[in-house]
Amino acid sequence: MAVVQISKIQVRRGQKNSNTGIPQLSSAEFAWAVDSQELFIGNGSVAEGAPYVGNTKILTEHDNILELAASYQFAENDYSIIYSVPRSLQSKLDEYVSVLDFGAVGDGSTDCVAAFETAFEQLFRNANGNFKKVLVIPNGEYLFTTDLRIPSTAIIQGETRDGVILNIGANNIQFITEDGLQVASFTSVNRPTNVHISNLTIGRTTGQCVITGVNNSKFHNVNFRGSYILGDTVGTIASTPAAVFWSNNSLALAVTDIVFEQCQFDSNTLSVKCTQTLSFQTKIDFKDCKFYVNEWGVYVAGVVGQDTRWQFKRTDFEEISKQAFVSTAGRNTSFHQCDFTNCGNGQNLASSPLSSIVVFGESFGNKISSSTSNRHQAANFTSVETTKGFTDVENASKVVLFDRNYSDIYISDSFRPLSALSTANKYTYIEYSLRIGAGTQKQTRAGKLTITVDDDLSTVAITDEYQYSAPNHDDRNYPHGGTLMTNFEFTAELKDNDTDSGIDTVLVSYKNPLATGATGTISYNVTYGV
Repeated sequence: MAVVQISKIQVRRGQKNSNTGIPQLSSAEFAWAVDSQELFIGNGSVAEGAPYVGNTKILTEHDNILELAASYQFAENDYSIIYSVPRSLQSKLDEYVSVLDFGAVGDGSTDCVAAFETAFEQLFRNANGNFKKVLVIPNGEYLFTTDLRIPSTAIIQGETRDGVILNIGANNIQFITEDGLQVASFTSVNRPTNVHISNLTIGRTTGQCVITGVNNSKFHNVNFRGSYILGDTVGTIASTPAAVFWSNNSLALAVTDIVFEQCQFDSNTLSVKCTQTLSFQTKIDFKDCKFYVNEWGVYVAGVVGQDTRWQFKRTDFEEISKQAFVSTAGRNTSFHQCDFTNCGNGQNLASSPLSSIVVFGESFGNKISSSTSNRHQAANFTSVETTKGFTDVENASKVVLFDRNYSDIYISDSFRPLSALSTANKYTYIEYSLRIGAGTQKQTRAGKLTITVDDDLSTVAITDEYQYSAPNHDDRNYPHGGTLMTNFEFTAELKDNDTDSGIDTVLVSYKNPLATGATGTISYNVTYGV
């Protein structure tokens, strides 16, 4: 039924905050406070059944519902929770602070610099420590048309890594102190520290996350994502802007105690770059990270003797066109349980390498342990004498790759090529397991080849320490003395296999004489260094 007429209902009205305020109203009588825009109704008398005499406030669009709502208590109606205490609904909701509360719009086209920096100022530069809360960024794409400045002690958490995109383009992310000082004004006691950023993607073209002067901070589950594609034309490594960059020009402002955990460096010409002009110690940790589709992964331009105490643990490098790591100087960098897949090959397969995977500027203390590379089996195992020996790692004190390379063994009265090693490494250990023979006459020989090359590349030496299983004494074809195993022999020779008139390859070969040998297999892993 359509409403065609409303009768006029007269109610009391007046100003609540002058004179005597709202009087006691009769049962069901209305009163309107014109100054505070509030509406009341009389309770009625106790004799009529009212719980108490007074007025009841009626909610309108002018009321703050959070002030009027009942208090919040965790698991209030669950009898298994008996120690939670009531508090205001406002305080409960203030636990969660979103960048949307400060006007950010995650539509990919609205400039969000002002909204983000307002949130940073209100939370992390506030003198009242009660407001230093986690700033949450809901899923969306947030555009930044100028540099974004993040203050010390900021805690920024995206909803999901792939769902939150901070699109900086060609702009930079900078870090400032709580009182707003920028990098040129940092001091040893006033610089950005304890910054924690997690669960988001930083999208970029040439923009950088510049952490110069920052210490004791962490990036967790952050994707630093560029627009690089394998095969792109690029400049030099020294001139290329990196996804993450810092310079170390002062011991008092050393960038140190920085952790990258479960981060991905995706589609960047260069992902991480550090320049250092003085020799001092820094500590950077990469844990469970992945570098994927880069021209270069990490570049350190330093000075001789600097203690670059960086650790890469369980970090994968995949589809890196040139080097996964390059340093001009620095000591004590370590890679442990890292995986190098299709690195140093350009757009080629691992069987056609173009460069080393890791290059250390100094050998002292720089090492790789318990790691893997798909390149030795693909490129360095060989049945051709002219294969050039490529090293995965240059100038390391020690490299331990636990990949087990595999080859069939043939009978031959002359030496057959097995492995092409690089003369860049002055020592190489090959731990092998040789299995030859058939049926009950199959025998095993386990040994270790030690190969050394002198500095002028004129001499190579090889030793073979091994133990083999005892032969069957009753078999005439394998008489006592183990000739099946003892007549098997390794040799090493220096070769110029890239035809540039310089020795580049140590060719390891084997001989398995026709008179005493048998076909079989060999598996081995390689350790080397300088």
